[in-house]
Amino acid sequence: MIKTIPAIYENGLLRPLTPIDLCEQQTVWLQVLPNQTATQSLPLLASLYESGLVTPATISDAPPITDAELAAIVQTINVTGQPISETIIEDRGEW
Repeated sequence: MIKTIPAIYENGLLRPLTPIDLCEQQTVWLQVLPNQTATQSLPLLASLYESGLVTPATISDAPPITDAELAAIVQTINVTGQPISETIIEDRGEW
């Protein structure tokens, strides 16, 4: 699998900004492309950015939610035992 993903360098470690499908302790090779030269080094990626089909990943300033906050959000959802798609359709109401 060859994949290009954004990462951020913090405290001596590279932290991926998107999920990666890797096994624990799996060895990988890295090609480091600084942000300002990434599109120069990858012309296809540059054209995708320019067309708007791909946007660079951004880091949210919002702190991650806690398990308690997630549980409270889940409690606000009216779970009826039916598929979530049906619940969404009901919540939308009549068109």
